[in-house]
Amino acid sequence: MRLIPREDGIAEWAMIELQGTLNSVGTLVGQQIGSLTWENKKALLRIGHHIMEGKEVKLQNPLIVLTRDVENQGIIQIAAVIRKKVQFRSRPMPISLISHDS
Repeated sequence: MRLIPREDGIAEWAMIELQGTLNSVGTLVGQQIGSLTWENKKALLRIGHHIMEGKEVKLQNPLIVLTRDVENQGIIQIAAVIRKKVQFRSRPMPISLISHDS
């Protein structure tokens, strides 16, 4: 098996680490599951009516994401390298919905 970098360069991705499970009634492929924002050095992940706080952590050993080349079956390309993760260790907090009456 020969590993070669992609022609357009190697992308750098980050991994998201959640504690627990993420349940869905349907498939998650191609679906947006939440929004990730940053406040100072704190990551905020909102999924539905819940929010979680997290932080960026450097991985001790980088990971690579591989893809098979459909035309050349013996070649596996490096799609991305992952050097950090966004780690969410706390339980999700419910978001209070505040109605604004005019």
